[in-house]
Order: sequence, then C-alpha cells, then structure tokens
Amino acid sequence: MQRDLLQDSRHAYWGWPGEEADARGHDYLTEQLENKRPLDGVLSEEGHDDRVRLSHDRVWIVDPLDGSNGYGQGAAEWAVHVGLVEGNEVTAGAVAVPGLGAVFSTHVPPTVPARGDGPIRVLAGRSRVQSDGRRVARALDAELMALGSSGVKAMLVVLGEADVYVHGGPLYEWDVCAPAVVAMAAGLHVSDADGAHLVFNQHRPVVPGFVVTRPELAEATLDAL
Repeated sequence: MQRDLLQDSRHAYWGWPGEEADARGHDYLTEQLENKRPLDGVLSEEGHDDRVRLSHDRVWIVDPLDGSNGYGQGAAEWAVHVGLVEGNEVTAGAVAVPGLGAVFSTHVPPTVPARGDGPIRVLAGRSRVQSDGRRVARALDAELMALGSSGVKAMLVVLGEADVYVHGGPLYEWDVCAPAVVAMAAGLHVSDADGAHLVFNQHRPVVPGFVVTRPELAEATLDAL
C-alpha cells in the first residue's frame, strides 16, 4: 500500500464528497474535544477562528481531512491530523492515514527504518514539485515524486518509503502541526524552509514552509531550498 501511495495519481478536483467528509470530521473532532477537554482551545481548518484560542494555554490544532481532493476522487492520499500545542510548542499529536491502514502518534513514537541502497526519494506537493521539489531532487541526485496531503507525505518519510518532504512556501498550521510532532518524535529533522523551528497557535495560523527529512540529508536539503 505504501508503494501505491507513491505513484503519481490523476489531478483531482473539488467535489461534494470531500467537502461533506471535511464537515463531518470537523463536527466529530470538535465535539469530542469540547466534551473531553472543555478548557482547551481548538483551531480547525473547517471552523471559524475567532482568536479565542490565543488566550488558552493548551490548543488543539485539527485538520479533519488533509487531502480533500484525493478523498473526493477516491484516492488514498488523505489523512486526519490532531495536534496539541502548549505555549506555542506542539507537544503531542496523531496522524491517521487510512490508505496505509495506520495511525502514527507520539503516544508510541514510530521508528524510522535504516536507509537501504536505493535512490534517495524526495516528495513535494503538486504545486511545489517544479520549484522546491526539483531544486532539492537535483541537489541530492534523487527521485522526485508529487503527492497530495502533507500528512501522507510526512508519514511516508517516517516509514522510510521516502527520504525528504519539502514545501518551501507557506502552509496553514493545521496542515503541519500533527505531522511535525509525529515526525520529530520519530527522530527526523523538522523545520520551516529556512531551517527554523516551527511555532504554532499564532495570530495568523501560517508557517513559512515545512521540511521533513532524514537528519543526514537536512543540511543539503535546506541549502538547496
């Protein structure tokens, strides 16, 4: 199944299945958090951000359906993100990737397997594959593949199915928060595109890029970006 997710898929389009699943996922996750953690703040892609979360010490950052395009088209490249931020630092999280039949979490941190003898693999989103992805792949003499969902791409690096995931432009915090903390728990390098530490629960919930890579490839990856 991991190999299937690494194959280029058809270009997707927005459609009602993804939109409905996004809304239902948001309702379920926010209801659960409100019931179980009523004193915490919540930031969800599908919710209204009234900035009340900024007054909370603990904030859950949620993407009910990362990769709505793929989901709506019936593709496997989508994920569910739940991350916990305390004092602007992400401290716990989980990423569910149904296409892999797996949930990755900081509760039982995953272990990244040792690299084999095959070529280095770089993953990028379709909007960045011709820019960030191409530059990094050229610098690392690597294979380059385009894939949807930041959670899926980050978890494929955790699984050792890829070696680098790069996104040199801004992303919303819900795209990044949970995959970042799971990848860090697995021992991978995680940063923005300049190599800086990621900060969450900001007034404008955007991070300036996202890099997940094996530590030994981090310097060359960041230099290429």
